[in-house]
Amino acid sequence: MKRILSLVLLIVGVSYAVQAQAPCSQGTKFRNCKACGSASSAKGQKLNVLKNRGDAPTSPQEVTVAEIRKKANDTGHFDPTQQVSVIGYVASLDKGGFKESCNCGRTDLRDIHINIVAKASERSNKTKFVVVEITPRWQEKLNLDDSNYDAMLQKVKTQILHKFVKFEGFMMSDSFHVTESKNTAAPGTPTCKDDGNDPKPCVWRATTWEVHPVTAYTVVPAP
Repeated sequence: MKRILSLVLLIVGVSYAVQAQAPCSQGTKFRNCKACGSASSAKGQKLNVLKNRGDAPTSPQEVTVAEIRKKANDTGHFDPTQQVSVIGYVASLDKGGFKESCNCGRTDLRDIHINIVAKASERSNKTKFVVVEITPRWQEKLNLDDSNYDAMLQKVKTQILHKFVKFEGFMMSDSFHVTESKNTAAPGTPTCKDDGNDPKPCVWRATTWEVHPVTAYTVVPAP
């Protein structure tokens, strides 16, 4: 009886271990970095697998910047399998996070972070920003040379900064930015000023929902 009980406990333990590791069996490696990256939590691993999707959308649905950042749409409107295209005015481009877990903490893999708004007059209002990101595997597919990150970032800035651009990709909610998004931040959370004295947290985006990864982008005429 004891042997049977031990065997059952062993099977249950293995089952839980397999479930805990499940996210890291998903997706494909890029330059020897798994899709789940180097995250240690299941939450982080699942999010990284979404960020590191390698297939292009086959039937993207048109959405608007206003629709993405609408507070009422934060819950129940979008889902992370949703393929989308969105036209937005590029307010700014930033360096992606350094040594992020989605990129296995490596210095040679870094996203391009792009902030878009609905119209040019909103470009200085961080509470209106919707984030879209070009990941390393899509930088390569979009013929961007990441061997010199700063040069690549400058190239993309020259292409799209302060222009209307159509982005295609997948919806994703980055729950790690709940306290920094206008829709979900605590009341009274200040907007980031980027003056070196910002409190933590401060708001620098409208919503946790992003287009991530971006799989294609094209400059389009202003509406």
